[in-house]
Amino acid sequence: MSVDLLDEQNQLKAHEKTFYLRPRQWAAYNLPDRFNWKIHPFQQDQIENIPSEPGIYSFVIQPGVASYPECSYLMYIGKTERTLRERFMEYFRERRNVERGRPKILRLLNQYQDYLHFCHSTIQQKERLEEIEDALITTFIPPCNDQLPSGIRRIIGAF
Repeated sequence: MSVDLLDEQNQLKAHEKTFYLRPRQWAAYNLPDRFNWKIHPFQQDQIENIPSEPGIYSFVIQPGVASYPECSYLMYIGKTERTLRERFMEYFRERRNVERGRPKILRLLNQYQDYLHFCHSTIQQKERLEEIEDALITTFIPPCNDQLPSGIRRIIGAF
């Protein structure tokens, strides 16, 4: 059996992501909140499990290989002042809207649909959503978030 090395390389590059692991950022996280995270496969039949309240959410990829414990790749963090359920459904519409969708999000939603999970936690204080989202993005630096805080953008730009 012959292997087309260029084709294999192109396929691998289509899934290449850059992750920044910064223990200093993790240690600097200082919000006192405790979140009650729930996780569901990103499938439309999960809609009843998603709350009709505002909150914070993320997308993670879970390969589910060999029952490996806690293996997730945090890809995106967001917030919604409306309901998490509405936001959840908007991503299904965005998945189909190739012309208008955000390229990184479209790729995430379509390339990993069998492994994608929606994590969420309700937040009662809508005025804190932006602060919480910014803190989590600064701490984890997810590869599909384009709106990174300026300090993080400056550090990444130095590479």
